[in-house]
Amino acid sequence: TASTDTPTCPTLIGPSDFQIWRLWITAKLQREKVRGVALGTDTCPITSLSIPGTTTTAPEVQKWMERNERAHGIIQDSISDALLLKMEMHTTAKDLFDALLSIHQVSSLASAFYIFQQLLHSSAQL
Repeated sequence: TASTDTPTCPTLIGPSDFQIWRLWITAKLQREKVRGVALGTDTCPITSLSIPGTTTTAPEVQKWMERNERAHGIIQDSISDALLLKMEMHTTAKDLFDALLSIHQVSSLASAFYIFQQLLHSSAQL
């Protein structure tokens, strides 16, 4: 577990704070050793019951599920209540992280384009 003097991740509210939130949450997930679960590089092992000849055991699946729950909780703790309500259908850490990335990266791009248009418009008036 992380020490109590670890800095707190800021709360993700919207597109304006997404980039800094993404850096903080990725670092926090790394410190907690669950970043791979959220990014999808640490996937749930398939149990030996489902595929004959595999060696994965139920305890390995259980450990992954615990890591997924920890990563999911860390992400949920760092988003606003409004986002939490919108994201409740995403039950794995990867699904939740991907959903947050998709809505905020698009929003960030749109807001950057809007700001760019405003700059062009204001410089044309000079």
